[in-house]
Amino acid sequence: MRTLMLATVSEFFKQRAGMFFVLLAILFGFLSGAEHHAFAVFFLTGSKGMLYLGVIWLAYSLFCAQFLLALWRRQEYAFIYQARLWKPSVRIIRFGVLAIGFLQPLLYYGIYLMAIAIQDKLTAGLWPIFVYYMLLIGLVAFVAEWRITRPQIFSESKKSPVIKWPFKRIASWTWWSLEWLFREKGVTLLAGKVGAMLVTLGTLLYYSTDDFDLRLPAVGLSLAYLLNIGISYELYKWESETWLWGRSLPVTHARRMIRIFVIHGIVILPETLVGIRNGALALSEMIQLYALGLSLLVAVHLFFYKKNGLLEESMQTVLFGFIGLTLLILYKIPILIIAGAFTLLAIVMFPKWFKV
Repeated sequence: MRTLMLATVSEFFKQRAGMFFVLLAILFGFLSGAEHHAFAVFFLTGSKGMLYLGVIWLAYSLFCAQFLLALWRRQEYAFIYQARLWKPSVRIIRFGVLAIGFLQPLLYYGIYLMAIAIQDKLTAGLWPIFVYYMLLIGLVAFVAEWRITRPQIFSESKKSPVIKWPFKRIASWTWWSLEWLFREKGVTLLAGKVGAMLVTLGTLLYYSTDDFDLRLPAVGLSLAYLLNIGISYELYKWESETWLWGRSLPVTHARRMIRIFVIHGIVILPETLVGIRNGALALSEMIQLYALGLSLLVAVHLFFYKKNGLLEESMQTVLFGFIGLTLLILYKIPILIIAGAFTLLAIVMFPKWFKV
């Protein structure tokens, strides 16, 4: 069952990470909390609100089903057809769990609708979502059952791209790194961005409830930025295990350092834009917190070089470092001074920790 989930559900989110990333940017970057709440109330109270919600959820479920059909037709997925050896009852349960894995975004949004319904006392209009869950889980499970009972294995022929770009592929280390993240580590990228955006939104929403100074968002957004450690670690592995010859190129330490700052600056942009869009903090304050988050993440990334990529040993240092950072912030040390100190530490220690 674990193999089935990893080979199918994880592959779905991995290959569609770019699409989900764009949706996250739209939902969290352009829509405010009040607009999300308005949509939820419309779905719960509108005369056709639940109908529209059902159509949207059905479209997503059909999208998942189409992906499942195409994926299991590939030759390397021939092992999937061994599932016919399971008892029908076992197969139904396991394909149901598989369907729930595909429909995770719908489940999470359903939980949000339940919270709004309880908060605004609109539970009378909530019952259709449970019917939708049963029908859509059944739909995806039925598609999985239909596919394994009609095996069709073939080697896909190479197809020419529909759109041929008129320009050459970008020759840039930063571009290649981002491309590799989207193609090979989509799930890690998606999970890291979701966590960072949610912590950012939660911090700023709490900040808006009372009269706080910059220390509260400094601690909260520092945690949000540090949630990108998983992405930073994947970038370290990309350079240390995948793109090995890159370390032997005649590139100066200064240029390598600039690359690290640029790639991490791009990685933490989404949650920064969410914070700016939220409007709870002034632009100058968000710039300070962005500088702090960038310096922290780069310092952690360089620590991977010191520990030769041993994530467990690095995490202990990160934990105690975050506690120390919190104390510095609480004692009203200026944010830019802390950011400058971590940046200076990274610049000084990089030649010592980086090993060709």
